Amino acid sequence: MLFGSTYLNGVAIPSSSISSALAHYVTNLALFNDDPVFRISLRGSATPLRIKDRFLLACCRHQLDGYDLEKVGLLSRDGKVLVTSAGVRHFVHHTESDFSDLVVFDFTAPCLEHTSLQDRFFHLTEIPPGAPSIETMFLQVAGYPYNDQKYELEEKNHLGLVKRKVICDLAPPPADDALQRLKPAERLTFEPDGMSGASAFTVQWVSGKPTAYFAGMVVRAGREDLYILKSGYIQAVMQTFVSDVTP
Repeated sequence: MLFGSTYLNGVAIPSSSISSALAHYVTNLALFNDDPVFRISLRGSATPLRIKDRFLLACCRHQLDGYDLEKVGLLSRDGKVLVTSAGVRHFVHHTESDFSDLVVFDFTAPCLEHTSLQDRFFHLTEIPPGAPSIETMFLQVAGYPYNDQKYELEEKNHLGLVKRKVICDLAPPPADDALQRLKPAERLTFEPDGMSGASAFTVQWVSGKPTAYFAGMVVRAGREDLYILKSGYIQAVMQTFVSDVTP
């Protein structure tokens, strides 16, 4: 990266730190189990976002097939606290668009009680401006693929969480207007299962300076292509929590 700083929500971040800063805003999708040993299940990735004073977690419905949505939780950094959400919104019927695969959980009340959880939520204040591809410098996806996670609770009581960062370029858009197709700059060397729910950020050249925006959330991932649900669609559903109107 040959630029000095990238601006994220008005804050200048050195080029040496921007990759880590963008990858900060993703978490494991965890579910609480009624088991004294295997207390949690890991279901891939999830994207934590803050809109105004609400702390909301986005993921894909297909990640939770066969699971009770009320068991979805946030795990503290030390792995000792798992809090469940105070509400959930999702589409009752699946349509042809991947937009209907979106699920949003409300973690506002738990985050107000456990304030250490708040820093992982990206404060979403604006979506990326429409920009020609020549003004898009790069995109980055960050998530937790299944095969990289070390789930050793039975013998070692150890949970090793491994985050992957993938630098991407824009690719020709798919037919579904809710999605953006990304092309990894290098073919993935790991199995992408578990990258659904991962966060994606774009860095664009805006008003003479590199500026980062939340671009969306991964809904489908392969070694050569990633599809993200655009941030504007996610923001629209999350706004219903703020206005308390069911989508």
